[in-house]
Amino acid sequence: MARRAVAEVWSDREGARGVLDLAYLVYIAVVSVLVLGVPALRAAGILLARPDVLPVLSAPVTGALLGGGSLMGAALLVLAGAGHGPAVLAPFFAVTLAASERPRRTALIRPFARSGIAIALVLLAVSIVLGRVLVLGAQASTGGAVALAAASLGIALAFQGAWLAGQVLGAGARRLLAGLLALAGIAVALVGALSGSEEAQRALAGAYPALPGAAAGASPEQGTVLWALGLLVLGLLVVAACIPALDRVRGRVLVDQGRRWESATTAARSSDLAAAAGTYRALPTTGRRLRAVRGGGRGPLALAALYLRRDLVALMRTPERLLIAAAGVLLAGGLLALSRGLTGPLAVLALVIGALMLWSASGVFVDGLRHGIQTIGAPRLFGQSTRAQVLLHSPAPLLVLIVLSAAGSACALLIGPGTGPAAAGGGAPAPAAAALVLAPALAATLVLGRIRDAAKGPMPLALTTPMPTVQGDASIVPMLLWQADAPLFALVIAAALTAALGSSWALATGVWVLALVLLALDARRRVLELSPGAR
Repeated sequence: MARRAVAEVWSDREGARGVLDLAYLVYIAVVSVLVLGVPALRAAGILLARPDVLPVLSAPVTGALLGGGSLMGAALLVLAGAGHGPAVLAPFFAVTLAASERPRRTALIRPFARSGIAIALVLLAVSIVLGRVLVLGAQASTGGAVALAAASLGIALAFQGAWLAGQVLGAGARRLLAGLLALAGIAVALVGALSGSEEAQRALAGAYPALPGAAAGASPEQGTVLWALGLLVLGLLVVAACIPALDRVRGRVLVDQGRRWESATTAARSSDLAAAAGTYRALPTTGRRLRAVRGGGRGPLALAALYLRRDLVALMRTPERLLIAAAGVLLAGGLLALSRGLTGPLAVLALVIGALMLWSASGVFVDGLRHGIQTIGAPRLFGQSTRAQVLLHSPAPLLVLIVLSAAGSACALLIGPGTGPAAAGGGAPAPAAAALVLAPALAATLVLGRIRDAAKGPMPLALTTPMPTVQGDASIVPMLLWQADAPLFALVIAAALTAALGSSWALATGVWVLALVLLALDARRRVLELSPGAR
């Protein structure tokens, strides 16, 4: 009765969608997919069907890396479920529907299904593009492309189960499951990449069976279809097990995640994307007994060591957030290094994804820098000025980002050492050296970029001025550009460093120093604008 009463009240609210409204939304979705989605996927497949792309996709190591990446992606989803799971309700529904006498699954099945459909659509789109590329390049049959789509659907369903597991399980069990999945993914990727036997690589490439390296020598009816059906059945079994598991989602978790989502969406609608992202900032959960401050000597070195210890201890107090960010930096370093050994669209794609991933993951390590900027205009409780605090908080993120990005680049070089679009000569960096240097150099500039971004201040009201056009109000464009200026700068710097490393060390060094100087000057300008008396 309680559920029926709440449903009646909700359906009578102002602006409630009726049957015709829902039918119109379905119509718009179907037409958008047919008119925009299908031609876009077809064009992407034709664009990637190139001689420099097909050997990479058809290599046996590619299937092994994608299989290991799928397992590590499931591990990240397990950890992400602690902050936002696949079954999230608004606080009102969490209290009324999920807390009623009806089984909790009746209230959670709709948001659970929506999130599952979103994951499935993303992976299906990727698999359709890959399948079309392989078919156009005569590297796979149509049946192999269909099997790839079926396998991707099974993986999407398994991802949904891993995401729900992170929402249902407690902290200890969640970390254990994520650790096991991550170790399995690392083992699959490393064994497949380092193994000299193509048979071993093909055996480990089952996550994406339509790739020729996964089932070379076998007909689609034998190896490929069996792998695809196995993964699809596995995904269906995982989802079937998730339905009763919805009853085990704790009420406190539901209410907390619902409130976070509501706050984040409210902030996003007001164009405050930073506040929306800050809603999901993880709270410290471990390391309470670790001493962040310890007495020592006096002097600049002792003060720098004190700040370094504080920042590192603060990172360890949010282990899930730290592990996700560390994995992101490692993967970004690997992608940036691989972009030096690839050509054409794959090189551009690896560079763009790597730069954006490195920028996103770097935000976890710069909380101290944000704190230093936030002390502008406040009393000097710690005895250091804003400039001193920013300088003292810089070594920790610099050290962590450079080490992790270099490690990721080195791991990528193990897959294809010595590869590159051009051989060294005439003063140009060797391909391996350029690939190893790119990610750490970009990481160093991103620390300055984070200081600049932290001193951004509120959005100017002039950007909200209406801009009437034939297509409607275009004022959202400058607002989005203002919000996204930091990652756009990261992309520009990454592209400039990549181009300079293909020429000479002197040019690359000059571009890097110029980027550092420009970011430092702009960061100083923003700090002075926030508080002319800041020092």
